[in-house]
Amino acid sequence: MWTIAALLLLTRLSGSLAVSVSGIKVDINVPEEAELGHSVDLKCSWKLPSRNSTLYSVKWYKDEHEFFSYNPENSVHDRTKVHPQKGVNVDIMYSDQNLIRLTDLSLNSSGQYKCEVSTGPPFFATNYKQKNLTVIALPSQGPEITGVTPYYAPGENVTANCTSWPSVPKAKLYWTINNKTVPADYVIRHPELKPIKGQGTPNSLGLRFEMESRQLRGASLLRIRCVAHVGSRRYETERTIQLAHANNQRFSAGDLRSVGSATYASAALVLLLAAALAT
Repeated sequence: MWTIAALLLLTRLSGSLAVSVSGIKVDINVPEEAELGHSVDLKCSWKLPSRNSTLYSVKWYKDEHEFFSYNPENSVHDRTKVHPQKGVNVDIMYSDQNLIRLTDLSLNSSGQYKCEVSTGPPFFATNYKQKNLTVIALPSQGPEITGVTPYYAPGENVTANCTSWPSVPKAKLYWTINNKTVPADYVIRHPELKPIKGQGTPNSLGLRFEMESRQLRGASLLRIRCVAHVGSRRYETERTIQLAHANNQRFSAGDLRSVGSATYASAALVLLLAAALAT
């Protein structure tokens, strides 16, 4: 009889435990991305399953490694503890059971952050929520377009190159002409550039098409734009070109070749590409 009674008691306790675990409601607010070197706030809120439940602890983890804990039953000066983890710099003055402030974000700060809430007796329940944070390193400026001149004769090839400055993650590039994404056969894919230590990875994308009057579609010029996305940030650079005619007073494309594409290329960009291509 004692064994049966014990089993019944364990069943009731385990049943209570299951209800308690599912009854804790945890919610967190972790931004999807944050900038390198900046600060970010991680927020955690919860609702306990009943008035008889008591908070035992709140713990934060990065990639399953604990870096912060709050225990209300400890003495005032011992309730909050920070456990060192690579890439995690907790500002203890602005952190408590509901908010964690991380400062001086590095690329190592990227990862999965989890807030875990536990209750004390009689149930000792635990629940958690987790979200990912990505630290991005923004480029020092927008992309650069090189290789184009203001005028092109009908049938002449327009060739351009767009280079984005180093970033983390590497910029995603695409071309538009008069606000429309260019056909795939206009795009020239280049070999991947190597990362530059301490800065990130540059990127490059080419463009080549034949200049035709039908492309203008009543417009006076073509607006060639390179768009770069780094995380949720958007950067763009634009160049305008026109169709040159031999029977009017406009400059011909041949006359303007003396201008050279170096007008648009900076020495800094040349050095950047040389560094990225170096082995």
